[in-house]
Amino acid sequence: MKDHLPRLGCVVLAACFAAGGLLFAAAPSAPPAKSTPDPAQLPAPKRAVIPKLSGAVTIDGDLTEAVWSRAAVLGPFVLHSGSGQPREATTVRAWYNDTALHLGWTCTDSDIQATFTARDSRFWEEEVAEFFVTRGELTRYFELQWNPLGGEFDAIIRNHLDERGVSKKIDGDWSYTARGMKSAVRVKGTVANSADRDEQWQIEVAIPFADLEAATPKPGEVWRANFYRFNRGKDQPVELQSWSAPILPGFHQPARFGFLEFGR
Repeated sequence: MKDHLPRLGCVVLAACFAAGGLLFAAAPSAPPAKSTPDPAQLPAPKRAVIPKLSGAVTIDGDLTEAVWSRAAVLGPFVLHSGSGQPREATTVRAWYNDTALHLGWTCTDSDIQATFTARDSRFWEEEVAEFFVTRGELTRYFELQWNPLGGEFDAIIRNHLDERGVSKKIDGDWSYTARGMKSAVRVKGTVANSADRDEQWQIEVAIPFADLEAATPKPGEVWRANFYRFNRGKDQPVELQSWSAPILPGFHQPARFGFLEFGR
């Protein structure tokens, strides 16, 4: 079983700090604080069209293959709060074919921090990229993570929402494994060495639709998803980034997931 309780505490407490200390973040089982915004009153979540492409790729962390130049570009990311720009940029390129969703992350990073390598480790305590995705059901979705050392995390989340769609608490299937998923990382710099200055880390991922309990999406089909990053550095506070700003406490706010439309 995955150690989900510490993971939840870390995420919501970190989000609490980033979002100005909203009390709901420190007590996920309690009702949201009255100051928690109503999702219906917030700016609309992001939208993107993911193209269907063909072409051979090797999952090796290299995003210079021709197919990546035709992928959708999501980003640069914004701060969790939705206001201001992160100190270091993050973008994701995305495309799909008949069998899988392909993601290519580029994370600018002057001080890359990671030590965990085992699957389902506590990657959020260091630096990590995260992807939450659902075909439409906002109370059940997949959470996938990758860190600069190639570590992977996967789970199915069940989110208990209030009448406004704000998360009250989460639980889920912590034993889930995306068995067909392939990922690779390329690092420009040295990991876990603050004595030098790094440049970036890139992640290349292929997620079979079968691992997401889905058939190949039809053109025009729309899923809900969000992309996140924990960015840390020497003498720097943790920086929470996202593609579609949650604004609400924590990353687990499916009402704030963006819209991914599968193109032709």
